[in-house]
Amino acid sequence: MKQQQSWMREPAKAFRMFLVVVLALRIVSYFMLSDSLFMVQAIKSGLRLFLTVTLLVAIFLESRREHRFGDTIKHPMPIWLYAVYLIFGAASLLWTSSFEDSVLQWLMDAEGFVFAWLFIHLLGMYRHRHPGGYFDLHKIIAPAVLLNGIGFLIGMYVDPDKFYRLTHGGAVSRLGGFIINPNELGMLLVIGVSCFLPLIVKEGKIRISIILYLLMLTQMLLLTGSRSSFIALVAVLMVYALHTGSKAQRTFMAASALALVPVAGWSFFVKQDQMQELFTFTGRLPFWKDLLTYNFPREPWLGYGYMRIDYADKFESLNAYAGAMTHNTFMQVLLGLGLVGLSIVLLQLTVFLWTLRRVADKKYRLTVWLILIPLLVNSLTEFGIFGETNYGILFYLFLVFTASSETLADHRRIRGATNHENHSGISYRPAHLT
Repeated sequence: MKQQQSWMREPAKAFRMFLVVVLALRIVSYFMLSDSLFMVQAIKSGLRLFLTVTLLVAIFLESRREHRFGDTIKHPMPIWLYAVYLIFGAASLLWTSSFEDSVLQWLMDAEGFVFAWLFIHLLGMYRHRHPGGYFDLHKIIAPAVLLNGIGFLIGMYVDPDKFYRLTHGGAVSRLGGFIINPNELGMLLVIGVSCFLPLIVKEGKIRISIILYLLMLTQMLLLTGSRSSFIALVAVLMVYALHTGSKAQRTFMAASALALVPVAGWSFFVKQDQMQELFTFTGRLPFWKDLLTYNFPREPWLGYGYMRIDYADKFESLNAYAGAMTHNTFMQVLLGLGLVGLSIVLLQLTVFLWTLRRVADKKYRLTVWLILIPLLVNSLTEFGIFGETNYGILFYLFLVFTASSETLADHRRIRGATNHENHSGISYRPAHLT
């Protein structure tokens, strides 16, 4: 009997590994993999299109077997509102200050929307065939992030010049280097931590391997020197501590989060001797002030076009650095699409959070929040969930599609009404199925 069950699990393992590899490669497609701008664009575009086509083929093959296409959308409004945001972005091509830049960003974001939709639908198809939580979203994201983390772990020893970035006159080295902005890498690592946390306890036993993964990702996060990502990490640990396990487990998690504070204080502020940067968000506050003072009043309603913040290539700030992006996802939308565009994205985010509140499965709702926290923190200081193309947008769309779907948002329909307590120690009463 056990041999039969093991044989039946083999296809599920293969399907899950397929999704993990696809997602890991999708994350890679956001990295700078060449010194040549032409090669970077060619690799990124080619790899992303290849992965999207791969998902289409997989869905076609799976639909022939299951005679169905993906999951049923139960709460479509967050999806529709994100589509409205993209449609309005497409309309802005009529008045954008740089047609080439805007259309390139829009095409990449539109393709990302399609990829996320296909990925989540395929995930739903596999869940119908292999119930029991085997294809929970965080179980796909966690190993995909880990694979990329291992790549950076190897790279920082093999080619430190490419994988480390020198700042503060060469006095500080930050993991990320030429490959990616350290703050973006930090966000990715926190997302990995968020997805591994619900996997610590399985069948009442602590999984040592998961603890080691968490320690590795946390150590790499400290090497990025990303203050915003560290804040997100502490927030994730505190939220997890307050909503899972016994009192002893919650105390331990809270203590672990607080123990990171002096470590980060030394690494990020005392060691770098840059306390003054904290009060200006590394020059962001004066930059934002100039944008709101001089740029926003010139195009308040419709903005400068999709992902544009000025008539010129860069905005020459009077009190800070020159920049082509705002380092804040909501301000980016405000400058690019004006008050109309900002209203659309704020409404979309509000409706998504409202939809999330209606999700009955407490474990899933907590997991979504753990992933959402680093995305929102990153949105305040970097590209974020509505900024220039990045994998933060991709993960946010994953959450939007799963929260809107029929079964992915309500895991109890899959797990059955007898599962009174999940592996993370969160107790809930199963809903009665009709």
